Amino acid sequence: MTPESSGSRSSTFKVPIGKEAVDRALEFQKQHGHNHTRAERVYLNTLAVSAVDAFLHRLEIETALADSNSQEVVCQVLMDVADLEIPNLGQLECRPVLPGADAVSIPPEVWSERIGYVAVQLDDSLQEATLLGFTTTVPDSGELPLAQLQPITLLPAYIQQIRQAKLS
Repeated sequence: MTPESSGSRSSTFKVPIGKEAVDRALEFQKQHGHNHTRAERVYLNTLAVSAVDAFLHRLEIETALADSNSQEVVCQVLMDVADLEIPNLGQLECRPVLPGADAVSIPPEVWSERIGYVAVQLDDSLQEATLLGFTTTVPDSGELPLAQLQPITLLPAYIQQIRQAKLS
């Protein structure tokens, strides 16, 4: 996992996509094989969630991947969901961004009940993810320009701020 400087954002983080994450994504994808569009979406969502999970674990921020809706096949069928449960705080939505995109799309079904949204750019080979940044709100269109993201380096402090607020 490596920090990088990039253009307008102060930094991003590159995270390798491990075999375990790919295997989990492939398993979920197979369960939706009859619907190619959903199967592809579930595959990319699973990789994005895995990348954010790895990033937060590296920073010793507890997550509960198994408790996330994105890990439940029924939720995958009913919603376009890519959440990562942060115990006692809420869900962080981890949205995949393909190379060359200038915005991240956030579907209406996840516009509420989220503590934040992380944009995760997957490389062409799907071997590496770049955490581009995060936001706490979603525009009415659901399309968030990547240039409007807060730097990913501020995410741990934001999570700590929520933790402190819940304790008060």
